Amino acid sequence: LSGGAKHSIFNVCYALVEEGDEVIIPAPYWLTYPEIVKTLGGVPVIVNTTEREGYKITPEALKKAITPKTKMFIFNSPCNPTGVVYSEAEVRALAAVCEAADIYVLSDEIYEKLVYDNARPFSMAAVSERMKERTITVNGVSKTYAMTGWRIGYACANNKIAKVMSNYVSHSTGSPSAISQKAAMTALSGPQE
Repeated sequence: LSGGAKHSIFNVCYALVEEGDEVIIPAPYWLTYPEIVKTLGGVPVIVNTTEREGYKITPEALKKAITPKTKMFIFNSPCNPTGVVYSEAEVRALAAVCEAADIYVLSDEIYEKLVYDNARPFSMAAVSERMKERTITVNGVSKTYAMTGWRIGYACANNKIAKVMSNYVSHSTGSPSAISQKAAMTALSGPQE
């Protein structure tokens, strides 16, 4: 639990990224991603996508961007700002590259419920047990439930990473307000129509 999905993304990066680590970010991207990486002395590796590719990073482009210094791949589907939703097959193909390179994936899924034309987002963590261990999924209630000012975000990670994130949070901030937490629980556990 954190003060918004942005705060969760900071927590993930602070738990994993060290000076000199490379973090792959497909472009177009949310402007905060590379800035967070840079605050840690990490190196954002921007991989440009094109209209011809549907503004999606391909497994080949991802593989080409990976070096021995690559620590993490930031994956955002549905994507901000393009709205692009990767299919299950596309996610599985990207996951295979990440598994082979043994890198972490920060999967920003804050827009998972805001899709059109019967698009169905597929989580990187759902690919396999190994990907579940290497993926940190970030979400929150601001977009789906129109609760932007309530500042509730969360991340799902393996126990080791979650512990590091928890330690970081305990020294960097207080928790979101109690009323925000109660409202978020109501939103998440209530009807989803």
